[in-house]
Amino acid sequence: MTAGLAIQASVPPHELPIGPWAGLGVLATWAAAALLVGGLVRHGRDA
Repeated sequence: MTAGLAIQASVPPHELPIGPWAGLGVLATWAAAALLVGGLVRHGRDA
């Protein structure tokens, strides 16, 4: 969550542990992985 919120940071980017756009990419990757796993689980149970 912190990585995704880095895009909204009001401090200078060099003070953040991860860059704003990289943080948004991390958040998007986690969300896509969660949707993929959820879809696979649902497909496996929907026989």
